[in-house]
Amino acid sequence: MVGFLKRFWRSKNNKVVEAVPRQIPLDIFQEQMRETSKRPRTVQRVPVEDLRREAEEKLRIFQSNVKEMKDLSLKMEELAKLYRSGEIPKNIYNIIRAEMSSRLSELLEEQFHLREYLELAKAKAKLEWAKEKIGLKEFLDRHEKTYTVGAPPPGEMPQPSLKWERLINSIDKAFASLPIEDEVSFINQYLNMIKEKELSEDVEKSREFCQRRLEEISKKWSSMRRDKIEEVMNLELKASEIKDEIKETEARYAVGEFEESAYESRLGALQGELRSIERKIEEIRRYIDDIDMKIFRCFETLRESS
Repeated sequence: MVGFLKRFWRSKNNKVVEAVPRQIPLDIFQEQMRETSKRPRTVQRVPVEDLRREAEEKLRIFQSNVKEMKDLSLKMEELAKLYRSGEIPKNIYNIIRAEMSSRLSELLEEQFHLREYLELAKAKAKLEWAKEKIGLKEFLDRHEKTYTVGAPPPGEMPQPSLKWERLINSIDKAFASLPIEDEVSFINQYLNMIKEKELSEDVEKSREFCQRRLEEISKKWSSMRRDKIEEVMNLELKASEIKDEIKETEARYAVGEFEESAYESRLGALQGELRSIERKIEEIRRYIDDIDMKIFRCFETLRESS
């Protein structure tokens, strides 16, 4: 049992929160400070010269949280298996699961705030990038009439900065590191845990975080789902064309237009391509069904716990 506990705690975050002596005014102040510290500084209040630096720091935290959430999810699955197999008693299982639930809650709430900040930072970065592009165009227009065509104007020519483009790409990459299917799974795991708790202000706040993010995910998934369905339709059309080619190849072979070796080679290539397309269609359909079910379960769990 000791070895098991060590194994679970070994990779835990090593942050330690010290207890604060019971002083009413100080406690209230510190609680307010803790609540404030959980929320990233509003993007609109960040000067342009500081935006890139601050956004990069938020990105680092976001990506670190994604890694920890994935690791935590695997540990929770392992914990459940150990409990079901009887390797750990229920009281130990409940203690560890409560600890993991608390940490997952912290991570999810922080990710909601970080995502909101980074989405606004991305929009602001696009705006600054556009301003710089316009500035370059104005510079070139001013010199166009003065200098011959093809001759570069003298002096220092401003170059469109790549810093905003890099920041935008970094934000997109960070968001892609937590795909919809993973994020919905994390939310579903967490909702199943808080469902068993008594309704309280903290639980209600966590539910609101989850519901808000699920609504955002649902909107995004609706668009992605349409694209996936369109992809399936295009693949089905391609599969139908290949089936027609197979029938035509068989008919031409039957009337002697193909030698047997050429027929078998062509037929094998067409059948291989058809199987590949059919596998792709099946994968996309399973993916759509999986995400649909995960989102549905999350909303059902929210409804049941309300």
